[in-house]
Amino acid sequence: MEITTGINAIFILELIGAVAFAMSGATVAIREKMDLLGICILGITTAVGGGIVRDIILGITPPTAFQKPVYATTALIASLLTFLLVIRKKINIEGWFFWIMDSIGLAVFTISGALVGVSYGNAFLIVFVGNITGVGGGVIRDLFANRKPVIFQKDIYATASLIGAIIFVLLLKFNQYAAAIIGGIAVFVLRILAIKFEWGLPKVE
Repeated sequence: MEITTGINAIFILELIGAVAFAMSGATVAIREKMDLLGICILGITTAVGGGIVRDIILGITPPTAFQKPVYATTALIASLLTFLLVIRKKINIEGWFFWIMDSIGLAVFTISGALVGVSYGNAFLIVFVGNITGVGGGVIRDLFANRKPVIFQKDIYATASLIGAIIFVLLLKFNQYAAAIIGGIAVFVLRILAIKFEWGLPKVE
């Protein structure tokens, strides 16, 4: 894959992820009875938080979210759209909307983070930055909303991201596009199945 193509792919993925994560963040804010400013802030931080953490780890300064305001702008628009859809009763924030958006964001940002790590040529780093990009925004969202982060609860979340990143690395030597698609689908499907069937890792009762 040419570098330009790779950068374009990452840009498109992160825009999609920004929309999905912004909507999940806005949904949490609405559930927590925040005002419009709180809804927008939570939506934006959820969308760009994981990428900022990734860039700090990789020494990319200033982080991409600050170099390219399009991510925050996209997240802001998605947050406002979520607010409008909720007040017009077009979506049910107590239904599957949050989980679908959150799962899309998790899958997309896991793979976009892994793609950023490819240029460093280190499998462990690829998996790590993919995982931290995927879960970082959700952790920041939950902390801002004064909730226990989803990754520490029973639903498989970080584990789904980790498995998807590992699949990406294993398939990378064959075809980067296929690795990204299959890895991303794996994250999304595993996360949705975990919610539906209440899968979780062992814990002390």
